[in-house]
Amino acid sequence: MKKFSKITVLMLVLMMALAPALSACGSKEEPDGGQNPIMNFVGVYGCGRATLVVGATDEENGVNASVKWGSSAAENSVWTMSGTFDTETLTFEYNDGERIDYVYNENGEVESETTVYKDGHGTMTFTEGDPLTLTWKDDVEDAGKDMVFEYASAAPDGIIDGMANPWSEAASLEEAAAGAGLDGFSIPEGAEISLGAIEPSVFRYMDGMAETKVEFPAVEMTIRKGLASKADVGEGDISGDYSEYANTWTQNIKGLEVTCFGNREGEATKTIWQVDDTCWSINVLGLGGDTDYGLSADDLNTLINGIQ
Repeated sequence: MKKFSKITVLMLVLMMALAPALSACGSKEEPDGGQNPIMNFVGVYGCGRATLVVGATDEENGVNASVKWGSSAAENSVWTMSGTFDTETLTFEYNDGERIDYVYNENGEVESETTVYKDGHGTMTFTEGDPLTLTWKDDVEDAGKDMVFEYASAAPDGIIDGMANPWSEAASLEEAAAGAGLDGFSIPEGAEISLGAIEPSVFRYMDGMAETKVEFPAVEMTIRKGLASKADVGEGDISGDYSEYANTWTQNIKGLEVTCFGNREGEATKTIWQVDDTCWSINVLGLGGDTDYGLSADDLNTLINGIQ
């Protein structure tokens, strides 16, 4: 991984610390033989720019959690906390809340790291339903006020419903396509878009899906190709991005109707399209957590005309 992917490393560390406790959620069941009751609620939750991960600890009714909240492409905040879960109120209370703020330079490298506070008190309260939801109240700054976090069926970067990471690394896009069982996968390597030259740096695959990542200063782009019949996708969306966006629109590129999503009109943060059983997706994310970043129509035209 390139050195400027600090935010990716940070969140992976946080989530891998919680990963052993993650399990599939959906409805509350009675714990089996001494199982920690929070296991009915562990997983990844989202609300706007904030991502919240809940896990279980070995202590009785023990819970740990982390929250990442990006204010822009260059700044974000990370909270971590642990405590106990009350089965009657479905509330997790903590007294060790810590907030750290990160600032990134134009290359996506951490420029400063500031501990805002430690030993903060707060609560997270769960509500049963489909999907599960939780509300967060941090007593130090009232963070999370009026926000409702919804359980996401898939977690970022391969932590999916508590299962082991299904991705395997590959040395090239061709190797990733072969490993996924696809009839090839190519992108317009070397072509120029507004962010710079398209030079893939990561190649991965699982059964029925391959992906590559292209890293630009402060922005990461993920391109996927997969088979709808193997990916358990809804409406041809293999992106793994379950965010809600203010704008949805379609563009005709290369004779294909592609669907775009973004919070800024005309700037696509997520783009998906499908031909028969084959699906593609393009996602872009500011390395500081900016989910409002998007690709222009010209950028998409260059990319999609070179993706097969």
